[in-house]
Amino acid sequence: MEDFNQLKRKLDEMSVPELYEYVKENYPENEELTLGSKKIVVRKVLNFERNRLNELEESYQ
Repeated sequence: MEDFNQLKRKLDEMSVPELYEYVKENYPENEELTLGSKKIVVRKVLNFERNRLNELEESYQ
């Protein structure tokens, strides 16, 4: 959970152009993550990462 807090802080500290550039570089297959206000984009990225982590945990069980 600490990783999510660190990621959230990192994203919150970015300017809007930096955030959109970060999302485009790190999530090129998910262009819909860049749609919306900064707050919405941050929430989408965190949800995406949380879902990816949950899928990994399920695959190990």
